[in-house]
Amino acid sequence: MKRIAWIAMLAACMATPAWSGETPAEIPVPKELSPEQEAAAIRFAETTGMAMYRHDQAASVATDAALKLREFREDKRVRGWITQERDGQIVVTFLDATPAALYRIPVPANGVAGDVVVLESPMPLSAYESGAAAARANALKAPFQACSESYNSLVMPAAGAGGDDWVVYLLPATTRNDIVPIGGTYRIETNASGITGMRPFTRSCIALQMPADAQGLMITHLLDAVPTEAHVFWSLWADKPLYVSTPGGVWAVERGTIRRVERMPGEG
Repeated sequence: MKRIAWIAMLAACMATPAWSGETPAEIPVPKELSPEQEAAAIRFAETTGMAMYRHDQAASVATDAALKLREFREDKRVRGWITQERDGQIVVTFLDATPAALYRIPVPANGVAGDVVVLESPMPLSAYESGAAAARANALKAPFQACSESYNSLVMPAAGAGGDDWVVYLLPATTRNDIVPIGGTYRIETNASGITGMRPFTRSCIALQMPADAQGLMITHLLDAVPTEAHVFWSLWADKPLYVSTPGGVWAVERGTIRRVERMPGEG
């Protein structure tokens, strides 16, 4: 299922702030990477992009399962969700404004949502869930240039960091199946003190056209020397190869992997 802006209250509780970050002219041209740095950047993009997609799909199928319940559809308390990888599956927890847990849905590796656990009363969150919920709340307050009326969020622990460090990805939502809304995708880093870092993955609200017979997609990306986790995620989301032209060459992003298909003139 493509990303659907299913929960109106998420858009309502998340105001569209004015952009106060760098202008395109102020964003530096990426430095050329050594072979070791390039390989590490590609591994990070592949691993992280795949994790983003798995958590996003878990949230999507869990939402579909929850929406089959009239109780959930009519529940005005729901303010969003967080995900957690646990025992080989991803548990999707829907939250109220407290935040506290209202519903939990396990999604195993086969991608099929399990039974919806309806909690009799709002349940306090675990330490992990509390940290993820706080990171999500901080990220939604960040000043960024919104490219959609509503956004979905993915919250994951920061790799190799302490327990208070989180990464939140803000992803534009769409109800259309013929576009890939890559513009307006952000990564926001947080800890117990608040936001510690933020980056856009595009300079504009670009949306890639995706007709039904498209064999692949292409985008020019000047912010990084190699494709990023956002390119891996959106390629998986679209289920199409994504060709990314960077200062380092042209790359094919397909099925969660990145490979160079052409070097720029003058490169070794």
